Amino acid sequence: MKKKRIIALLAVAAMTVGMLAGCGSKDSDSKSSGGSDSGKKEKLTLWMPTFASTDGEITDQDFWDEKAKAFGEENNCEVKVEIIPWDNYEEKYLTGTTSDDGPDIGYMYMEMFYDYIDMGALVDVDQYFTDEEKSNYLYYDLGNLQGGQYALPIVVGNPRIVIANMDILSQAGIDKVPASWDELVEACKAIKEKVPDVNPFMQDWGNTHYGSLNEIYWPYFWGAGGEIVDEDGNLTINTEAGKEATEFLYSLKEDGILPESCTANDDTLESFKNGESAIILCASSNALKIEGINWDFTPLLAGPKDSKTFVAADSLVMFEKCANKELAAKLMKYLTSAEVMSDFHQRVSEQPPITADEEYTGDERYADLFSEYGDNFQALPVFKGASSMYDTLYKNLQSMMLGQMTPEQVLQDTTDYYDTNLK
Repeated sequence: MKKKRIIALLAVAAMTVGMLAGCGSKDSDSKSSGGSDSGKKEKLTLWMPTFASTDGEITDQDFWDEKAKAFGEENNCEVKVEIIPWDNYEEKYLTGTTSDDGPDIGYMYMEMFYDYIDMGALVDVDQYFTDEEKSNYLYYDLGNLQGGQYALPIVVGNPRIVIANMDILSQAGIDKVPASWDELVEACKAIKEKVPDVNPFMQDWGNTHYGSLNEIYWPYFWGAGGEIVDEDGNLTINTEAGKEATEFLYSLKEDGILPESCTANDDTLESFKNGESAIILCASSNALKIEGINWDFTPLLAGPKDSKTFVAADSLVMFEKCANKELAAKLMKYLTSAEVMSDFHQRVSEQPPITADEEYTGDERYADLFSEYGDNFQALPVFKGASSMYDTLYKNLQSMMLGQMTPEQVLQDTTDYYDTNLK
């Protein structure tokens, strides 16, 4: 199974990370200018994920190659960029950690951090930043994990929002986007009755990656008052709050609000863009890719106890294997600069600024989204075995949606697996 393979890879990584040679040139750890005395150019490797739209004007590879070239010319070095697909993202990083093929600088999301910090694979980069530089970053403190500054936030945003096809809602006699569990159920029942040829609500229960939980589970879990782990890192999903959220989602399927096809669906956004589904939760940046649909949104779907939604807090990291850490830190600063990020936000992915000196130039519909609802945005916690727990939970929830497990069994089985194998 995939999760067993990941655990095995982590074990190997923990033993070998201290033994491997640096990713960059071996004779330049103390150099900050980039060039060596012999004139030989320093080399850095950068791994980034996919953000650009497949039908957009620029690819991720083209964008980051452009920036890497500019940095290389300025610092007499070479930066090799590799774009890592989301499908095998974590396995690619684990394999790279146990070989000489890994990056000097990489991009990680919160679920990944604990194991890499625990194995000593990441650099505490705080020493490479001045107080003035730190103060310019709006979310610098979010990178302080497990007692060290192991991360430099680069994408803090993309909250999961509720979007609705307002033409379909109008046909059903509804004039606003549902903003609570009760309103969602009421609206979907009206759509099902009056516009029977569309899906009232859609979720992607057919996806292969647990990242779908950010839209289809965690906002409901938090809305019921749930907490994923306690202050001591103990898993706390098997609670009344967890049960209430899980039972609510199951009821949507049982009551026909979620169609049977949701268990085979792996692209909720596409079903919305095609006019097949009336209401979905999706990343704010993905909503802006929708054309030809009269859509509106609300930031939150309030639950019985709280109003929370997932927000990304993804970061750049530096690996201990990197030979020239000064140069790597300089690259991290460049990639997160207002100049580069402003270009990224306009040409590749709509996101809010991450530094005080970058002006917001995004869609006017989101002008108040980040300033007014920041307290309602929730990032995932960093804890031991997070990725494997999420993977197990997602698979169990998929089984529930197929009628093979009850909500109670999902939570109990996931907790038992975590406590036995990961804690």
